[in-house]
Amino acid sequence: MGRFGETAMWVLVALRPGPASATGLLDAVRDLDGRIGPATLFGALARLERLSLVHSTATSAGARAYRLAGRSEGAPA
Repeated sequence: MGRFGETAMWVLVALRPGPASATGLLDAVRDLDGRIGPATLFGALARLERLSLVHSTATSAGARAYRLAGRSEGAPA
């Protein structure tokens, strides 16, 4: 996973309970790791999307939401 490897792991952990917005995901990963910025988060998300581990969708408000691949909205954690 290169330089985004550790952050990518925390992103996957943070998304386990369900989908999250970029802001919510940044807060969740900071709670877990404490030291990431937006660029690091988006770099990790881009890599995870290329690997088909995370999917992004547009919300009704036009923002992006991220979820683990293969998990539906109501899937148990």
